[in-house]
Amino acid sequence: MKKHFLIVGAGVAGACTAVHLIKSGANVTIIDNNKNVSSRVAAGIINPIVFRRMTKSWRIDDFLPFLKTFYKEIEEDTSSSFLLNLSIRRLFASKQEQLLWLEKEGRDDFSPYLERITREDLDYSGAKNPFGSGRIKEAYCIDVSVFFKSITKWIKEHGTIISEEFDYKNLKENTYKGTLYDGIVFCVGHQNKDCKYFEELTIEQTKGQLLTIKSKTLPENVSLNRKCFILPKGKRLFKIGSTYEWNNPTTNTTKQGKKNLLENLSYITDESVSVLHQEAGIRPTTKDRRPMVGTHKTVKTYHILNGLGAKGYMLAPLISKEFVDYLMKGVELDPKINISRYYRRNNT
Repeated sequence: MKKHFLIVGAGVAGACTAVHLIKSGANVTIIDNNKNVSSRVAAGIINPIVFRRMTKSWRIDDFLPFLKTFYKEIEEDTSSSFLLNLSIRRLFASKQEQLLWLEKEGRDDFSPYLERITREDLDYSGAKNPFGSGRIKEAYCIDVSVFFKSITKWIKEHGTIISEEFDYKNLKENTYKGTLYDGIVFCVGHQNKDCKYFEELTIEQTKGQLLTIKSKTLPENVSLNRKCFILPKGKRLFKIGSTYEWNNPTTNTTKQGKKNLLENLSYITDESVSVLHQEAGIRPTTKDRRPMVGTHKTVKTYHILNGLGAKGYMLAPLISKEFVDYLMKGVELDPKINISRYYRRNNT
């Protein structure tokens, strides 16, 4: 008999988990209120390099090939296109950063992701470029709107989606509104504080604000990065992001957020751009920057996948697959993502 799972939350974490559960032979019902989630507001950039420390993103060698296969399968099944190649150019913040890039570009572990710096990169004239620039290989961008339309279509064809608020009062052990489930999976993002079963986990609310601007001079064929990212959207429109505002649970946009983003943009261009739109989302982040995945310490049918932070579109496909292998096959979770690390740390 097929197992039946209820997934609470249909952001990128919940949606990817649903797909893997269905492919593993389970029946799946998702309940989601369709309210603002960081997954739907996010720019959707997949960048293999952490510029701040000039390191590879955690487990990128595992995540990148898997996410490409996963997303392309959804595209093929739904006759859609949302995984887009992205050219990223990092404008160096210092001579030291340039030298660090030069040091790493030829290394076997970095060469799949860093283009070798050329004279053209050093002299790049498409933006302010006092210290030269470098180009990223294997970067992508998710068209978020198309992604959610596509994956929602896929799930509806193979499972069930209920568009309503999840009411914790109607959850009685493994039964929700009269239906018995083999497992309840909470993928509720920054709303984890409202989930009494996992509220003790330190999933923080980190607000991020974005601007949509119109520019006459910014290049439309590359995503520039220094102090902020600039994501071309066509027709001279660009998304600029993003702020990091810790412990801020509101999705209200602010004048200060706009000011900060425009100040960061000034490191790239002196143009007085037109701001057309401002939006905000709340990322679910963790102190150790690793996802929270696993099973409740006493209620063994309650599970969680959360804390993907700003890299949800990079992490979700593989992390959710590992989660489903754990749920369906008993495969052990990576200790770095298992919520048991939190319980050990806090002796609870």
